[in-house]
Amino acid sequence: MKRKAIIFLMLCAMVNAGFWLLSKMFYVNVTASLPYGLYMRVPSENFERGDYIVYEPSNEVKKLIVKNGWGSGKHNFLKQVGAVEGEKYTIDAETLNFEIDGKYIGRVFETDSEGNELPKMRGEFEVPQGYILPIAENERSFDGRYSGTISVSQIKTRVVPILIF
Repeated sequence: MKRKAIIFLMLCAMVNAGFWLLSKMFYVNVTASLPYGLYMRVPSENFERGDYIVYEPSNEVKKLIVKNGWGSGKHNFLKQVGAVEGEKYTIDAETLNFEIDGKYIGRVFETDSEGNELPKMRGEFEVPQGYILPIAENERSFDGRYSGTISVSQIKTRVVPILIF
């Protein structure tokens, strides 16, 4: 009986180690910001427009997540790099159109789908050195059009889609 318990504990430890290893190699997206699926973590120090990144949101954004009931505020975000240092983005105050270097990306909403007020960034902005602008394919996603740029130090990893649906 003691031998079976030891074998069972060893199997549990191996399964746990396997899940830990998989979490270090892969990222699973279950939000509508970008395609659902499995993304593989890849090392990167330089980020380009279009790269998929996982980053830790600012404390201000975490508080807003909790306040508006979007989650616990403890999870990282998966977004794409929409603009890099030196690039400009605009949010038109009248039309609420969001553009990066003159290219239409999507709309900006004043409230979320539950009626919670969203941050109001309006005007023309330039991405500063050491920062990127995160965006999502889903224009209802909370991304840089509401939170602005993030420091590259907030980025945990770059990921590439492996299996998306």
